[in-house]
Amino acid sequence: MDLNSFYFMLFFLTQSSPLERGWRKAKDSSLVQPRVRLKQEVVSVNGPQQRGQRITVPVKKLFAREKRPYGLGMVGRLTNRTYRKRIDSFVKRQIEDMDNHRPFFSYWITFVHLIVTILAVTVYGIAPVGFSQHETVNSVLRNKGVYENVKFVQQQNFWVGPSSEALIHLGAKFSPCMRQDEEIYMLMQEKREKERESGCCVRNDRSGCLQTLQEECSSTLAVWVKWPQHPSAPFLQGLLRQHGAVCHQDPRVCVEPASVSPHEWPDDITKWPICTKYNSGNHTNLPYMDCTITGRPCCMGTKGRCEITSREYCEFMHGYFHEEATLCSQVACMADVCGLFPFLNPDVPDQFSRLWLSLFLHAGILHCLVSVFFQMTVLRDIEKLAGWLRVSIIYMLSGITGNLASSIFLPYRAEVGPAGSQFGILACLFVELFQSWQILERPWRAFGKLLAITTFLFSFGLLPWIDNFAHICGFVSGFFLSFTFLPYISFGRSDMYRKRLQICVFLLVFLGLLATLVVLFYVYPVKCDWCEYLTCIPITEMFCEKYDLNAHLL
Repeated sequence: MDLNSFYFMLFFLTQSSPLERGWRKAKDSSLVQPRVRLKQEVVSVNGPQQRGQRITVPVKKLFAREKRPYGLGMVGRLTNRTYRKRIDSFVKRQIEDMDNHRPFFSYWITFVHLIVTILAVTVYGIAPVGFSQHETVNSVLRNKGVYENVKFVQQQNFWVGPSSEALIHLGAKFSPCMRQDEEIYMLMQEKREKERESGCCVRNDRSGCLQTLQEECSSTLAVWVKWPQHPSAPFLQGLLRQHGAVCHQDPRVCVEPASVSPHEWPDDITKWPICTKYNSGNHTNLPYMDCTITGRPCCMGTKGRCEITSREYCEFMHGYFHEEATLCSQVACMADVCGLFPFLNPDVPDQFSRLWLSLFLHAGILHCLVSVFFQMTVLRDIEKLAGWLRVSIIYMLSGITGNLASSIFLPYRAEVGPAGSQFGILACLFVELFQSWQILERPWRAFGKLLAITTFLFSFGLLPWIDNFAHICGFVSGFFLSFTFLPYISFGRSDMYRKRLQICVFLLVFLGLLATLVVLFYVYPVKCDWCEYLTCIPITEMFCEKYDLNAHLL
């Protein structure tokens, strides 16, 4: 070994540290962490932990866009529905490629329902709560000038909400407001025939006067002024008028509208207009004009009943008092009952928009909460599968069809709420089950469970204020519409063509059903006396009294 080699080896040994035992090389001391406990908390390399993370995680999970499995859904999970173990790859690919939608319509309709219910309860108040009828008795000044004990009967509302009269005013489904009802129209005509033969009953002590029939006017305490027997009878085209007199109204005294040729007032007092301006003279020397009138037209109830009575009695009976009129023929009571917006023809109700407006109303707070629960569970689940447009079409058309059927078979019953719409959504669950029958494990068991749930819900329609006709027809129409609008999977080319044909067939069937109901409602109305027992079982004598089809029409 030469001298240079010796110095090189000595330099190498002094610069390098001895190797540890084995083949592992010692780690660099600068990278070795000290084996001591740190006094401060270890900070994650991902950044500092934010506060409130325990709250945000469950909220994110609630609104997370989890993919909704076709054929299962929320109801499928609740009933332990599962897929078969072996599914064709072509079918599995279709299931995986299905879109997942946000439930915009479910949130919107629920928000609208809550706002409308809050406003309705705030403005119209809450009717007596219960299942029977509520009676109020009070001493009220009537048209004869004496106080009488009178009774006001009102149907109770177990949903904790407004009265049926208030719901009709808001836009409830009520057939007499949607078409000219023949029975109500005939009874109104009978009322006009009697009013045509009426006269003014003037009390002898000049304490007041009232428009009545002869048998209703006391022959000893009052004088019944009737044309042409009374000397005050005016002439019309050279002949004495045969009908009249009318308390506080005479064609010779009225200035607006004036009775002048060729616009003379007819002899029929039921066709007289309302006089808005009289002659300036204080006395006319006509007993029926100079007296103090004690009764004017009052529209009461929900069937257009009119009565000449005092303001006190009208207000106690929750009626509409017409200070400007003198005869019942001068007021349109059905317009007062229906409210909402005026008829094009005052004598012909035409508010067909109630078919869909009533879908946004509820009978009370409890009714609204039931709808909110259904829509945030079942409706929201279906909308994740089908999207807002398809679900909104099924929801609205099912509700309209259900209301139309209810208007035919229960014309005198006021109904609100999306009952038909919700049962149309229930029909979507059946159609989804049928469309996914081949990929489910034990589909018959799933069908039995779903049928039991639906039957249980139908049984609630036997209670008052719940309409089974809307349930049934809403379910049937929703069944047809679901085959038309819900997404589906195909099990081959022939099955795909069959389901496309199925869409056209069920759409035509639904249109045929809707057209039939429209004809039965407007062209050929039907009368069914026993139909109310399908939607309200009279557990007690007064349980369904409110919905008697022929009781107290006027």
